[in-house]
Amino acid sequence: MFSARSLGSQGREAGKYNDRVRKSRHKGLTDPRQFFRRAPLRSEWTRFRQGYAPKVQHLNVFSPGAVISPAALHLLQLYSPDSPLLPNLASLIWDSDETYLPFISLFISRSLASIVIDVPRDASPMVPPILTTLSTSSPDIREIQVERLFHGPSTEEASSQLLMQCDPYRLRKYNVDSTLPASALRHIMQLPSLEEFWLVVDSLQFQDPLPIVVFPNLRLLDVEYSGDPTWLKLLTAIENPVLASIFVQCLGSDVAQLMEAFQLTLSGCGVRERLQEFRVRSRDDFKITPHMIACTFSFKNLTSLKVLSDCSLTVCQTFDLTDDDIDLLTKAMPRLESLAIGEEPCGLPSQITFNSLYTASRRCPRLTSLQIHFNPSLFVTNVDTGSDSGDITLGLPDPKVPPSELCSVTTFHVGKIPMPQESNTSYIMALGLLGVFPRLEKLEDDDGDWDEINDLIGVCRRMGRFAFGKG
Repeated sequence: MFSARSLGSQGREAGKYNDRVRKSRHKGLTDPRQFFRRAPLRSEWTRFRQGYAPKVQHLNVFSPGAVISPAALHLLQLYSPDSPLLPNLASLIWDSDETYLPFISLFISRSLASIVIDVPRDASPMVPPILTTLSTSSPDIREIQVERLFHGPSTEEASSQLLMQCDPYRLRKYNVDSTLPASALRHIMQLPSLEEFWLVVDSLQFQDPLPIVVFPNLRLLDVEYSGDPTWLKLLTAIENPVLASIFVQCLGSDVAQLMEAFQLTLSGCGVRERLQEFRVRSRDDFKITPHMIACTFSFKNLTSLKVLSDCSLTVCQTFDLTDDDIDLLTKAMPRLESLAIGEEPCGLPSQITFNSLYTASRRCPRLTSLQIHFNPSLFVTNVDTGSDSGDITLGLPDPKVPPSELCSVTTFHVGKIPMPQESNTSYIMALGLLGVFPRLEKLEDDDGDWDEINDLIGVCRRMGRFAFGKG
């Protein structure tokens, strides 16, 4: 759909089209494309160009095929051949298939400050002309994000040209999924206002020596590479005090080598003390080992750690991890606010027990987001249920820690973790999880197996929330 917003007292005009769509559905007109049955009259076009178009500053385009046909967009393109359709557009988000992607140029204006394009892989050859248009039509652009590009010479050339044309004092985000030649890479290293950068590496060659000042204001470095860890040399040259986030994507077979090299590189530079967010993922699966996790223990100021790998139907990528690994991790990083080990928890057994949930909650009181594959069966099997009081003895170390000193997790993602079959499982798990996460409101699962526990958590919070430290 098309979603447009404008500012000021006349902003209501931007919602008229959406209102027409809603009203049409009440009348049984389910295809909004029927609004574009003919070319606009001159008076209609004048009213659009003078009254509506100048007011639109923000445009989000998702699945435009449900709203407008390519023929209608082509007609609008003919009506506005030498100027953008929305002349004062400041931000554009575009997510479409290859049929609609060429029409994005219709909305690129001189006033554009931010653009996000999600490109279907098959449509990558269409992108270089769009980047070229962007480089000449939007000289003051500040934020650029183009995802899922096919890496090739034409894309690299267009991306490099776009980068060189941008105002070096205005550009803040350059997140383009494309490699850059050495000259363009050297140029971007020296941009004074750049805060975010996607570094895509096939085979990286630095122009020696590196600039005296490298990424002076960079806050987030997102790297995608294959095999060659030469990019790590950049980290030793970055001396700015604000680089706090590093995200890396590489081949699954390279993750172990990356973790070791990353730890070794950071041990000798100031980035280690400033690093707050670190994420590693891969397009293919890899086994998450205790050694990989141990490589992060020296990053004591981390607030977010994510090591992500998808499990399969037969392989749990986190199976080698135990409670001892989570104990060491949380001891090394007490400032964690977000922790994710593995992608979605799978339906296979895990060696991580309920103890690790409690350890994370007690050691990391700032934790608000947790994704970890644990085995609830071990907890349910070993729990001691008092027959008189109905209370649960959690069987955990330091069970008298005040709830106010435990973490603030409100949503816990359990994915496909299977539920134990004991008759009182739901009761035990609901009270057990609330004892570990006093502010827990919801469990997110994929199959609905945890719905009863979700209901019980709601009941327990309403009836005895004081018992879990909630006021």
